[in-house]
Amino acid sequence: GGDNGSKGDTGSKTLTVLTHRTDMDSVFKTYKEEFEKSHEGVTVNFENLNDYQNTISTRMGTDDYGDVLMVPANITKNNLGDFFEPMGTLDELKDKYQYLDDVNVDGTIYGLATGANAQGIVYNAKVFEQAGITQLPKTSEEFIAALKAIKEKTDAIPCYVNYKDSWALTPYVNGIQVEMSGDTDFMNKLIYDKQAFLPGTTMYESLRLLHDAVKEGLVEEDPITSDWEVSKQSLADGKVGLMVLGSWSVGQIKDMSKTPEDIKFMTAPATHDGKQIMQIGADYKMGVSKNSKNKDLAKEFVKFFVEKYPENSNMVSSVVGAKLPDFLSDNKDIELVEAVMGTTAQAADRDTVQKESLINLDDATWVKTVVEIGLGTNKQSFDDYMTSLNKSWVSGIEAAGK
Repeated sequence: GGDNGSKGDTGSKTLTVLTHRTDMDSVFKTYKEEFEKSHEGVTVNFENLNDYQNTISTRMGTDDYGDVLMVPANITKNNLGDFFEPMGTLDELKDKYQYLDDVNVDGTIYGLATGANAQGIVYNAKVFEQAGITQLPKTSEEFIAALKAIKEKTDAIPCYVNYKDSWALTPYVNGIQVEMSGDTDFMNKLIYDKQAFLPGTTMYESLRLLHDAVKEGLVEEDPITSDWEVSKQSLADGKVGLMVLGSWSVGQIKDMSKTPEDIKFMTAPATHDGKQIMQIGADYKMGVSKNSKNKDLAKEFVKFFVEKYPENSNMVSSVVGAKLPDFLSDNKDIELVEAVMGTTAQAADRDTVQKESLINLDDATWVKTVVEIGLGTNKQSFDDYMTSLNKSWVSGIEAAGK
């Protein structure tokens, strides 16, 4: 058992830190050096794991899963206390740290967010400038108009959709929804909405953005053979105008660009009572293993890490009052919001609705049909497809007994 080492212990201590970032060795080396310098006799060892989620789940079947680690996404709230040491109470931590919802169990906090990401659209500001776009689009119509301006006035592909990778289509159904609807509770209400895909709804509107961009020839020439790595480089080089993607991708694209300051981020094209919102949500949380022999030291390291890491990974800091990353600096009039956490009951219902309807919001394979309709390779109309999706969704709601 860990007794945190007796207070008079001058012996050496080791902290093992497990992360999912296999690409940040040099950055983590500076963290190690800095923490060791200010903590005499302490050695910090980073272990950056491939296939983090599976690897860590196996490790957590034993008592040995490091001192400090990223909290795996598959650990439900009620199990946090079985594996993690409390970081403190909500009252103690809430004035200093944001994004504590996922790790708050009845007022006890089991980890801190290493940073947060925004939902929306990554764009190349230089391409927008060349196309004469002086105002970021605030409606669906302005969005399509902006893409048309890019097509007419520049050599860039207006919008790259990455049809081949179904995960890249997910933001159209499970990314920009809060922003398109203006409702932080949208994803929870959707589970019970029997009009979910019909004209005038948020889902219809966001999928129509994708359909219209394809239909009007405002995307890559052959979406079927699109390539994620190539698309990032093209956006970095100003050969693509924008991609609907979370802000987690901004750092990767900036790193590939000779003019990283051109890579910016905007919210979805929708306005509610004259105002736009941008959804922000926590990335991985970091916590302390229940089995650590150096728990107090490990907690100190977590706090040290979350202060520094967002800047090195182009994320929004979870520290209250920290300044926004520069790529968000054009969004002064936009309110940052967090989505409402679903209840356990809603999560169960969502599961039933998705299984029964065969419409999985986290796996956008079914969204490929929208692209195919836009290309004309699928002969049904967009409205017909939306109607059939709606029918399936309603059958899922009924299966959930709602």
